[in-house]
Amino acid sequence: MTRSKRFEPIQEIVSSSAEALSRTVGEAGRHVAELERQLAQLKTYRDEYVRGEGNGRGTMDAVKLQNYRSFLERLGEAMRQQSTKLDLARAEYDRRRALWSEKRIEAESLGRAIERFRKQEQYAADQSEQREGDDAAMRISISRLESGKP
Repeated sequence: MTRSKRFEPIQEIVSSSAEALSRTVGEAGRHVAELERQLAQLKTYRDEYVRGEGNGRGTMDAVKLQNYRSFLERLGEAMRQQSTKLDLARAEYDRRRALWSEKRIEAESLGRAIERFRKQEQYAADQSEQREGDDAAMRISISRLESGKP
């Protein structure tokens, strides 16, 4: 079995692993995008709430003010939690992307090595064929000389 044939199964395994990692990178990217969208929605809602209450219906009594501040505090906490989730999701995305990149480079390197092996094997086969042809021509020439035919 030639070297190129021995390495092909390894290259296929590495390539399929890179493809699987590519899918997980895509999933992680979609998760990041979803968390970003949710955080943006929370910010928009908070901004609209602040503008709506600020354009006032006059003054607020103490209970309404306390409820307003409490609600804004809960919104702020929800935004902080969402931001933390987003940071974790981005870190996971970066980790998966790095793994995929390493595996992709490995697969490409194996592919180039296999191609180099194939070229070397083809060159060796061509050389062998050339030698066989030269040997056959030499035998014909020798047999003609021995038989006295030009």
